[in-house]
Amino acid sequence: MRPKQLILLGLPRVGVRAQAAALAERWQVPYVSMAELLREAIAKETAIGVEARPYVDADELVPDALVTKLIRKRFEQPDTMLKGWVLDGFPRTLTQAQEFDQWWTAVGQPPATVAYLKATTEFLIIRVLNEAGDKPPISAIRDRLERYQQALEPLIKYYQQQSQLATINASLPFAEVASALAQLGQEDTGAAKLIRDEAELDALLAREPLLVVDCMASWCGSCKQVTPSIDKLAETYGDSVAVRKIDFDTNRQITKRFELKGIPAVMFFKDGERLETLTGIKSYQEYSAAVTRLLA
Repeated sequence: MRPKQLILLGLPRVGVRAQAAALAERWQVPYVSMAELLREAIAKETAIGVEARPYVDADELVPDALVTKLIRKRFEQPDTMLKGWVLDGFPRTLTQAQEFDQWWTAVGQPPATVAYLKATTEFLIIRVLNEAGDKPPISAIRDRLERYQQALEPLIKYYQQQSQLATINASLPFAEVASALAQLGQEDTGAAKLIRDEAELDALLAREPLLVVDCMASWCGSCKQVTPSIDKLAETYGDSVAVRKIDFDTNRQITKRFELKGIPAVMFFKDGERLETLTGIKSYQEYSAAVTRLLA
């Protein structure tokens, strides 16, 4: 299973930073903020920080070469390479996007998913007015948003052409936007299909006489070792048993519901009742034997 890698784009006040931080915590992956990287580099007076400071102090865009160098230094760290990441504040220009993609591909990493948090201008104007103390003129807010949108358009077009872009309705409540973002990490490439949420799990328990559910996470090394066995179960027993996976990060409540002691945890259900749970790494033969007991 590939690590979750997500870039968030959006206009001011749309909630990019808050959503990025919340999603990284939900997925248990590093949250990378370009604004924080720049502040740290300036505070520590690194070579990049010294060069970037005049631009930051003047509230101007830091040159592409500097921010690209800074993001590469961060993404060369083991946590982002192995676990995945959620990123905001970068890229800000088409050049930054293209150079990062070329480098990221060159180091053997898959393309990231890009989420564009889109909200109506009127929605964002109301947010600015509610949050701003000095209540700027609506015309000034609208002009500022239009300038940001013009700068964002080349990135949106580029990621659309690369088939990396997902557009999220950011005018919805925070929790609904967060849920939509969480679903972007749920690619399913194996024979055992992915259960999106607890409601879908309940529907399967009510509908399927025999059900096997693998509770896993993309960052879990043990889960990755179990995945081939679960996919093989789906291929071998798919005509008589429904074999599925469910992502622990976006469905943490199931841990308490089923009193799971850890992941990976493979649960075996018959007529909606859980008969057995295998926790940790097991051999395919052990999983197959459990299915045989389910069929008996």
